[in-house]
This record gives sequence, C-alpha cells and structure tokens, in this order.
Amino acid sequence: MPQDLLTLKTLGKELDSLLTGGKIQKINQPEKDEVRFNVYNGGVNYTLVASANPNASRLHIANDKKENPYQAPAFCMLLRKHLIGGNINKVEILNDDRVFSISVTAKNEMQDVKTFFFIVELMGRYSNLILVDENMKILDSVVHVGISEKGRRIIMPGVTYSPQPKGDKAELYEADAIKEKLENLDLSDLKKVLLSTVNGLSKQSAEEIAFYAKNAENKVEKAVEKITNLNDIYEKNDFKPCVLKDYSDFFVTPYLSISDESGYVFFPTLNGAANACFSRTDKSTRDKNYYKEIYSVTKRYRDKLIKKIDIAKDKLLECNGMENVRIFGELLSANLYKIKRGDSEITVENYYDEMRPVSVKLDVTRSPQQNVQAYYNKYNKLKRAKDISITQVENYTRELSYVESILDSISRAEIQDAENIKEELVSLKIIKKSGDKRKKKDVKCPPKTFTFDNFTVYVGTNNIL
Repeated sequence: MPQDLLTLKTLGKELDSLLTGGKIQKINQPEKDEVRFNVYNGGVNYTLVASANPNASRLHIANDKKENPYQAPAFCMLLRKHLIGGNINKVEILNDDRVFSISVTAKNEMQDVKTFFFIVELMGRYSNLILVDENMKILDSVVHVGISEKGRRIIMPGVTYSPQPKGDKAELYEADAIKEKLENLDLSDLKKVLLSTVNGLSKQSAEEIAFYAKNAENKVEKAVEKITNLNDIYEKNDFKPCVLKDYSDFFVTPYLSISDESGYVFFPTLNGAANACFSRTDKSTRDKNYYKEIYSVTKRYRDKLIKKIDIAKDKLLECNGMENVRIFGELLSANLYKIKRGDSEITVENYYDEMRPVSVKLDVTRSPQQNVQAYYNKYNKLKRAKDISITQVENYTRELSYVESILDSISRAEIQDAENIKEELVSLKIIKKSGDKRKKKDVKCPPKTFTFDNFTVYVGTNNIL
C-alpha cells in the first residue's frame, strides 16, 4: 500500500471534510489493535476505523461490520469515558509524518469542556493508537513502549507525547529545498534518489514521479512539479481515487507507471478506495493469523505429547532390570544370616544362574532385614511403573495420532471450518475455552461432497464433522 504522505494528506483532508463537527456516538474495539468510532455528522452515520495492525495499519471510513467482544478492552473503556458524546474539531496530519491527529472536544463528569487528541501512527510494525489530553500527556495506548526498548520513544500513560524523530530529508511542500537537494545529485536512478532525499514517499510514489520525469530535459523541475501536484491534489481534476483491479493497492490518482487507467477501479472518494482495499487485506491477514495461532498451539501440544512418550519409553528401559532387583531380594532373604549390619556388599550363590557367585550392593545405614525389604519395594515400584508406562505410551501414541490428524485438518481447512476445529481443540483441552459468555450460534459446516462414478463421497472438515 502506498501509505505515504502524498496519500495520507489527501485522505486526511477528505476525513476532515466529512467528520469535522460530527458527534461520536459509539466506540468499539473489535480487535486488540483496532478501534471503531461511530460518528454522526450532517445526517449521515460514519464508521471510522483506526487500526495499528502491523500488516494493515490504517485510518479510513468503512462500511463493513465486525463482531465486538463481550467485554470491552480497557483501552476501549477509556476512549468511551473521555470521547463518547464529544465532537470532532479537526482531522489532520501531525508533524508532516504518517501520523493523524483527531481533535475531540467533550465534557467530563463535572460537565467541564475538555479537549483530547486521538493519535493514529501508521508506521508498519511500529504503528500505534494513542489518546492524549490537551497538554499532550498520554492517557493510554494500544501498544506500550517502555524505557527498556532502546532507540524508541516511551509510549506509556503519564508520559508527554513526542512525535517520532525525523531525518534531514526535504518535506513534500518544500519545493525549493527538494530542488536544491536534487540538483547536486546523479539522477540516473531518480526513484532511489527521491526516496533518500524527500520525506514521506513510498516506493510506488517515487516510481511514479520518476516515470513522469524520465523523458524531461529538466528532470528536477519535472519531478518537483509532480510532487507538488500529488501533494495538493485534493479537489483538483487530477484527483481520481482508485484501486488496482486486483485490489492490492489504492491511489489518489492512477499511477501510470503501474498501469494505464484501464487497470484501475475508480471510486467517488479516497476513503471508499481505501475501504475496498483494506477490507480484503485485513480479512485475509487476520484469517491467516487466526489459523497460525490455532496451528501453533496445536503443534506445541503435539511436541509435548512426543516428549511425554519419550519420557515413558525411558522409564520402560529403566524397568527392564526389575527382574534382577527381585532376584537380588530373594538371594538376600535366603542368605540373611550371612549379612552383618554395616556391610556394603555381599557375595552369594545365584541359584537362578547355576550357583554362580554374584555381588549384591547393601545400604550400610540399614539393617539386613531393611536391605531385603528395600529390594522388594524397589521391584514392586518398578513393576507398577512398567504397567503405568506401557499404558502411557499407548494412550499418548493414540492421542498423538489424533492431534496430528487435527494439524492436517488445519493445514487444509478453509476459514468457515475454523470454529468447528477450535471447538474440537477446546473439547480436548488443547486450547482454553473463550471467556465470552454470550450464547454462540451453532455454526456447523456440512461435509464437502464429491460425486465419482455414481458414488457420493462425504469429506468432513475435522474429526467431528
């Protein structure tokens, strides 16, 4: 996604025109890294989505719905406390970076008017959602960054919010500064030069600017002209929100370096284009993560079973010598009269082995009778351990086979099969039952059917269905 300043600035202007003056009616947090605001403005209800998902961080108006958790997370409750009923004053880019600031005026419990800022940082794996007060003191955030994380700002409640430090690149609006930097550089690879000298450009945008200027006599002038146009494209004739036909990217205008206009699907708003693109990306990403989590938990359980089987087998090997222990006990009992207290060893004739002499170890702290009893006790213990270990190996091996069949089901499953597989894992106590107390719908996926030579084959989605 070209989520650079050229795109985000335009998106911010559009959001500001749609939401400023609007009232926040509801706030939900359907995902641990995603917050949704229901905003009513000008007779229209908008759903504003703010996500810090590392693979799909975003801020835009959405038209899809998500199921909310039974118990709202603490961050969501904090947002509700301060922002519900408040009015949006402004939506803007902060510090000319990939950061949005949404200013909200609301009344507290004492009916005093307070101003808050909801900050959305769209920075890949460093993305975050942060609520600060009018003094820029952090009230809370989705991701906490402590003092121990070197090289990163501290993002914790009570700390004053500070923007992400920036380098010495020229800003998009600084046409003269961009010209000055470009004029003294080798422009044979203009895309690479733009990325290293101008702040807030994505690879796609740098490629588009380089494509626009490649045949110009004065590449610097042409590149700056394109940057200026893209930076201030909102409400101009060139503003044509669109997405690629495979919905992999969205743009403020068709990027001809990627495809001509026939390769794009156009939308009336940039938010509409962003929603069309992100709704697919987000669902795909979360589906993969959902399966990845289930697979990882099941795989760890399988590894534990393998370890248990190895331990039980080692115990069986230890039990292989239990007959010798029994024989030593009998030999000691038959020669009890020869043993003196304090002996550490005694040599006796083994009538189980043609009367060959054999040495038997003794515990010097025990009496002769106690030494005899110790051998019998050890024999009985090993006998019980052998029976238990045999049962364990059989049970664990059977369970291992079953768990491996579940892993195979997960690797071949489709997203609609996920809940059935999860319920199966809950029944096996491989994963914990969800704390959601609401009665869930009984979702069951019917077996898949295949017809072959007038026979119908039913294929279940897991070991239950």
